[in-house]
Amino acid sequence: MDASINDFFTRVFEDILAGRVTLESIMVVLAFFGSFILLTSLAFVFSKKPREVMLDHPATWVTEYPRIMELLDAAVVQRSKVRVSFHRDLGGARSSDGTLIDANKNDLTLEMSSIKTINPAWVGRTLELNFMLRLPDQPKILSTFSFISEILSYHQGQNDILQFKISRPLRLELNQNRMHLRVEPPAKYVRSLKLWTEDDVRHNGDPRDPDSWGDALYSAGSEMAQEIEMDNISGGGMRVEIVPGALRAKNNKIAVNQQYYGQFTLADPEFTGFTTHYVLMRVVKCYDDCDSKTKLSLGLIFSAMGVPNEPPLTGLKWRTVNRDFGIRELDDWAYELHLELYRNKGIA
Repeated sequence: MDASINDFFTRVFEDILAGRVTLESIMVVLAFFGSFILLTSLAFVFSKKPREVMLDHPATWVTEYPRIMELLDAAVVQRSKVRVSFHRDLGGARSSDGTLIDANKNDLTLEMSSIKTINPAWVGRTLELNFMLRLPDQPKILSTFSFISEILSYHQGQNDILQFKISRPLRLELNQNRMHLRVEPPAKYVRSLKLWTEDDVRHNGDPRDPDSWGDALYSAGSEMAQEIEMDNISGGGMRVEIVPGALRAKNNKIAVNQQYYGQFTLADPEFTGFTTHYVLMRVVKCYDDCDSKTKLSLGLIFSAMGVPNEPPLTGLKWRTVNRDFGIRELDDWAYELHLELYRNKGIA
């Protein structure tokens, strides 16, 4: 059998080399080039296959209409705050907070209590919007979504609060980072709040000994001047507002990435006791002009926490805070307070 095959190919190659055209030589040549073309085609197809199955948009985009409406409806139900700003390409306007109060297939209604007057020229302008949701599978975590929309019209709603009609987005984008549950504690839950600059503590005291820190730069509490207010807090950071009087009275230059030592005492959600926390915080955002002397809120993230030594208290041990996990005790406190407010007052 092997000899017959060898004889066949030998005869065919002799015919090809001699220039003789036979049926056998034609079949061999066609088979050779046919196999070459087939293998080349398969290689091309399989090399293209990964590109053909790749998503035509990032995995974090939500483009399905039912899912978009489901998330927007959830934002309405949860009364999610929406961060609104003009598209960066158009420049100019500052960001403001709003609330999504209605979502339908044609448009969305955005309540903008933070804006008192509007320029009619804003109609048609493009907005960037961000909102946060508690998803059922992770109720302790706020997932952040963003989208682009256009102002269709505006009118004065109930109590003369400004409302925007904006276009329904074609997609939502899920931010990669997840945020800790953030609560706005009523004033009675914040017994005291003090801030010192990092430079003052390190140059004039000892970070391990709060008694050496001296007078706070900004402070608030039942027996002290109300120079600062806690707007919200989570396991990852807080937002504070410095009152105008303190802004004008203090000779303090505020800048992004500046660090502050903080001490604050919080009431347990059920008012069964109080806990004092020591933190090192970094400024990540000025919600107004950092140099403002009339209105300024600071976004702060926790970079380290001071853990009291074993009793009797002889000082603090400082531990770095993992940004993804935050401070567990504050994360738990925020979640428990959220539930307490929801159960007792229905305001969460």
